[in-house]
Amino acid sequence: MSKKQLYIIVGIFAIITIGFFLASFILTRGGNNTPKETGQEPNGFFPFGNSDSTKVNPNGTSPSGNVINNNSDIPAYVGNKDLPILRQVTKNAVAGSYATQKSGKEYVNYVEKETGNVFETRLEDMQTNRISHSIMPRIYEAQFANSGRSVVMRYLKSKGETISTFVLDIPRAGALSSDNATTSASVPNGRFLPPDIADLKVSADEKTAFYLTRTGEFSNRNSFGSIFNFEKNSGSQVFQSPFSEWLPVAVNSKNVLLQTKASQNVPGFLYSFDIKSGVLKKILGDKKGLTTLPSTDGQRILYSESTKGGLTLGIHNISNNTTVNLILQTLPEKCAWKSDSLTIYCAAPQNLPGTAYPDAWYQGTVSFSDNLWQVDANTGKSVVILVPSSFTVELMDMTSLVISPLQDFIYFTNKKDSSLWAFEVHKAEA
Repeated sequence: MSKKQLYIIVGIFAIITIGFFLASFILTRGGNNTPKETGQEPNGFFPFGNSDSTKVNPNGTSPSGNVINNNSDIPAYVGNKDLPILRQVTKNAVAGSYATQKSGKEYVNYVEKETGNVFETRLEDMQTNRISHSIMPRIYEAQFANSGRSVVMRYLKSKGETISTFVLDIPRAGALSSDNATTSASVPNGRFLPPDIADLKVSADEKTAFYLTRTGEFSNRNSFGSIFNFEKNSGSQVFQSPFSEWLPVAVNSKNVLLQTKASQNVPGFLYSFDIKSGVLKKILGDKKGLTTLPSTDGQRILYSESTKGGLTLGIHNISNNTTVNLILQTLPEKCAWKSDSLTIYCAAPQNLPGTAYPDAWYQGTVSFSDNLWQVDANTGKSVVILVPSSFTVELMDMTSLVISPLQDFIYFTNKKDSSLWAFEVHKAEA
């Protein structure tokens, strides 16, 4: 190789090297957008904004448009007292929830479906504690009782042939920290109720539960109703019927309200059963697809009736035998009465697909996108108080509504994934 060729090669290599370093220098200076002295993180690093921020948008969302929740794998504001009025309490599926208060502060307790563990969340700052372990996975229904010290868990045994019902005793003193609790489950304290309980309802005072069992083949089946006392830890049979398709919808110390199971083309009935006398008295009847929700004082019945491809909703007053028709098309299972028995909160679909109700919603072949309404039980006046889509969150098919003791919050389960949510209703009504 000649000296001239060698000089040319060295020159080309030098030019390439200088160009590489120059390009790197320019790109580095141009791409350095890290905020200085402001304490902010680069945009997009925290989906809910800066982890130290306490600001939320006027509509109750975080700066990114998302709602606040307390799950460890989803960012949240910790200790922020100006939380959104709509909050995701859990990401995981829940089997049931219970509203309570301590020292004037609102709490919601819930049972996690997959594990059967019981948790409590303080709504003031969304802090969560695990308050009970369980060795019963895949709970499909949970009802709290005995002032929140007991919870009735229902699940299928391993082979899926027998329905098991277990009354869990929740520890009274202290709580297990969700951070420090061990992963190994301990044997829970409690007792099993009879196997294959068809349906169960905890009483309004939470001292008892009424449950139904069945005997015989489908064509010749009898049903038996029993009262279980949580304090005495004992039960006794009080009801027997040759009709097996009953559903208990309300229980108190004197009566049990029994509804026939609903289907679109089947006339439905609602009866009151007197526990002491054994008398069965009809309250509502001959309404196809009838589903019901009694008021807190038991004097009014919110009910839905199936129409061709739709629903009607009304309030029946037992004392004067009058009915108030409502504009909403929804199911009582998506509603809750306030303690005054004068106001109802109902989740109603923005658009009701034409199909067979309530069957399609029960079976999961149709799902709703709901708004939340406040209904005056005297006049039927209905006002929208929550449009979830304004919070830029996923669509909500609300069910299992629970009103907090201070009536500040409404808790509900999103039927689409069984996640638990909290809505600060008093701020929406202000």
